[in-house]
Amino acid sequence: MTSTPHPADAGAPAVSDPEPSAVPAFRFQLPPEFHEIPLGIDVDEETLDAQMGAFARAYWGEREDLEPLRALTAALYGVNSRQLAEDGAVHSAFGVFPIGGTADGAQPPERISRCSLLVSVRELANPDPALSAAGIAEMLARGRDGGEAVPVGLPAGPAVVHVAGSRSVWERPEGEVETFAVRIELWMPFPDEDRLLLFCISTTDVQDLYLYQAVLADIADTITFAGDGARDRDQSREDALVMASATTPKAPANPFG
Repeated sequence: MTSTPHPADAGAPAVSDPEPSAVPAFRFQLPPEFHEIPLGIDVDEETLDAQMGAFARAYWGEREDLEPLRALTAALYGVNSRQLAEDGAVHSAFGVFPIGGTADGAQPPERISRCSLLVSVRELANPDPALSAAGIAEMLARGRDGGEAVPVGLPAGPAVVHVAGSRSVWERPEGEVETFAVRIELWMPFPDEDRLLLFCISTTDVQDLYLYQAVLADIADTITFAGDGARDRDQSREDALVMASATTPKAPANPFG
């Protein structure tokens, strides 16, 4: 699953997790290849367990012999979702993207590429979105993760794109096994709130980096914020959460270059 960074570099804009009742409203669109993972925000344990059970059935199907896998999936995703929500996540999903083949299905895809998407909201000292974005870009450029940080202009305001990779080594009986992953982030200060919107797409299919850059660019172009900040702060968290549409947005200009 995706983990979201908590920057603490000296001189960087102060970023922290938001209070649950203060998450502001915003909207974006997701392509249909994404499938939402429940986070259990503003619901009790019983409701979240039921949501996770439905998620596991959708993931594995209804075959009786797969019940142990469904139970394990519901339990693991449930624990992870609770932690993500405590850390400020407001939307979680996994993406399944066919690579190759034809749109009409006459030719099957050559392979399937998978990714995870996490959207979170954090507190940010944000006197001016453009200045905040510049500070975020500098912080990321000096961060331990390395990678590339690029300021971009989006219809909803200034933002920063950060791309970074990671390498893991696993000890196996047959020897060491290397795995690689890539993470594409969009850091966007709210236009009139002391808050930050953070999108993160991560994948171990590193050869599909350009695909997921384009996917996040399409999502980024659909982001909109509610205009009345004071009204947003007074809404309940459930009403203020992401409203993600499972429709494919129109093809916008790619702000990621």
